[in-house]
Amino acid sequence: MTEAIWYSYDRVLSYHAMMNYILGERGVGKSYGLKKYLLNRFKKKGKQFIYLRRYDTELKKSLKDNEFFKDIETDETFINDEMYARGDKFYMNGEVCGYAIPLSKASIYKSVPFPNVDIIMYDEFLIDNATYHYLPDEPEKLLDFMETVGRLRNIQVFLLGNSISMVNPYFDYFNISLPYGSDIKTFKEGLILINYIKNEKYRKVKKESNFGKLIDGTKYSNYA
Repeated sequence: MTEAIWYSYDRVLSYHAMMNYILGERGVGKSYGLKKYLLNRFKKKGKQFIYLRRYDTELKKSLKDNEFFKDIETDETFINDEMYARGDKFYMNGEVCGYAIPLSKASIYKSVPFPNVDIIMYDEFLIDNATYHYLPDEPEKLLDFMETVGRLRNIQVFLLGNSISMVNPYFDYFNISLPYGSDIKTFKEGLILINYIKNEKYRKVKKESNFGKLIDGTKYSNYA
């Protein structure tokens, strides 16, 4: 299957926005593409990242049995690299490349320095079920954590979410909205970026798959 159907971060990265909202259908490659970018940066520049989830329970699922690296470890770019998770840290070839932190407990890291971290990956920031809830004043908790990590350095945050519902505390807090007539829109003098992915090649391949045919015409098809 050609790589052309998967999501690429090239355009978004060219904007150099501080807060990046990446919204799109499941399976298009949002998490995979960002992991690849972060791990390549670590190999080349020694720059670390933080993998952020809302709750401990979500984070534990990602850390269990090396789950974070399962999709990326077979990529030919990393075929000769050893990657694993231990405790709240991610390792590549024996060195710490990233940290796993739940936003619900981010306040306890206020005195912890992260001098080599300049990117935070907040995965699945949009809630799509009744099991979890947004944290009280969640946007401010994220801003507080950004200040903890960055101090006065320029850092970037990538908030990844499936395009399920655009009603969320972040859009309300910053008074931002989806791009219409385009797939990218910026706010606050370019500091905030929203990319609403419209990958027609991926959608075509997905619709033509057996699973795509199975869900065709169903309510789930619109979600998927």
